[in-house]
Formats: sequence, structure tokens, C-alpha cells
Amino acid sequence: MGRLGNVQPGRVYVDCAPCKRSGRYTVASLIDRYGADVPTVDLLRHLTASCRYQRRPGAAPARKYERLCLAAITLPPPAKQIPPVPPGVPYTIEVWRDAGGNVALHLATIYPLSMALAAFEAACREWPTHEVTLRDRARIVRKREVPPRVDGALPS
Repeated sequence: MGRLGNVQPGRVYVDCAPCKRSGRYTVASLIDRYGADVPTVDLLRHLTASCRYQRRPGAAPARKYERLCLAAITLPPPAKQIPPVPPGVPYTIEVWRDAGGNVALHLATIYPLSMALAAFEAACREWPTHEVTLRDRARIVRKREVPPRVDGALPS
């Protein structure tokens, strides 16, 4: 699970269904009390040590009608990691359907124009019978039209 020092600030909740006990603690108070290096599993054992259904590590398994401590610890949610957005304008590469005039595949969203042009050329080679566009939002930067068909065959 990890160490208490790696947990985001907030509240820690401990609940045990068989003994109907629960508790809530702040991460800062738990770090002051147990230290930042305590594993969260050991923290759960410390906080539920007085539970009458708690079994020590390595004890024999519970019998059929014995109750077990089912205490669970709920840590604060981790901070959301927002991926960095490169500077500039995103370019999109799309392959269009033969009929219907709508997008069949959205291939990529690429930021530098030089990389977008290289990807556009690769898409043109990969889908030779389809219309391919390179767009900056709604503006078409490059467009490869559908090649004309001669007698139902592709030009070589």
C-alpha cells in the first residue's frame, strides 16, 4: 500500500463492520503520532489493536463461526496529475469515409507542425484510397483528395 508519508493531506477513515466501530484521523496527526515511515498496513494494525476480533500476524486461521476483524482503512484520494500541454496549437490528422462525408478515423492530435506534416504523409501512404486531412481546429492545413479511379482500378 505504501507509507503514511506518501499520503496526501486530508482525513484517514478506519471502519470495522463486526465491532461497529469507526474513526477518522488527520494525516498530520497520524504522522506526528506514528511517523512518516510507518506502512499503512501497520498503521491499520495500530489503530485497530483494541478490536476484540483482531488476530495477530501469523495466528491460526479463524474457525468456521469465529468472527474476524474486518477493519478497512480509507486514505485521502491522491492529487490528480494533469499532464502538461505542449505550447502551440494542436493539429489533427483524419481519414474520411468514401461515402457520407464524415470522419472514419481520427488518427492523431500532434502539436509541432513538422511532426504533424510527417504523420500526414505517412497517413497518405497508409490509406491510398481515402481522403486524408491535416487540420488546425477547423482550418484545413493540408488535404489529400481521393485519387481518381480509372475503370474501377487504382492508379499505379
